[in-house]
Amino acid sequence: MARKTKEEALKTYHAILDASAVLFNKQGASHTTLNDIAKYTGMTRGAVYWHFENKEDVIRALWQRDASHLLKNTFNALLQLNEPEPVEYFKSTIKRMISTIAEDEKASQAVRIVMNSVEATTQQTDLQTFLEDKAQSIYSHLLIAIQNLADKQKLRKDYSPELLASALWSYAHGLIDINMQDRCNRINLIKDGDALIDLFLENWFTA
Repeated sequence: MARKTKEEALKTYHAILDASAVLFNKQGASHTTLNDIAKYTGMTRGAVYWHFENKEDVIRALWQRDASHLLKNTFNALLQLNEPEPVEYFKSTIKRMISTIAEDEKASQAVRIVMNSVEATTQQTDLQTFLEDKAQSIYSHLLIAIQNLADKQKLRKDYSPELLASALWSYAHGLIDINMQDRCNRINLIKDGDALIDLFLENWFTA
């Protein structure tokens, strides 16, 4: 009986996260409450509150379940640019990250939620700190990889590694966000992701 209870609790936990991802992407995390999530799942409020104290806990859990592994793999890859062809390795790493997000709906939802849940307020919350830490981590790993390319004299010297890292982070952010918008089907990352990355990186590198 205890095993069944544990399995049912885990099933409920994931059902809540699945529903939360749908609602957060549909109407925004700031406009979604735990009561909304309970109603969407057909559960009682108590069932939802038993698993999550607040909405911030839900967002953190979504990241850990659906996106942390993807970013960890990307980060590890970006730190290994000692390949015979570091430029091509860098490009393929970014393309692989984008294609994985595009093809994995849960990862795509989680990444987009995290990118769009940082609110500019005078009061720093635990959630803001958590989300800003994730965004800073992505930027930092991009910067390390780009600086590595610069040290290998693979980059044009027109722009600093810091500017290029900020530009790539912003571009990837925009691609993922637009790709997830039902009302703005301007791009298809599954079909055109590689070409869009090549287009953006076209003039970065030395001949």
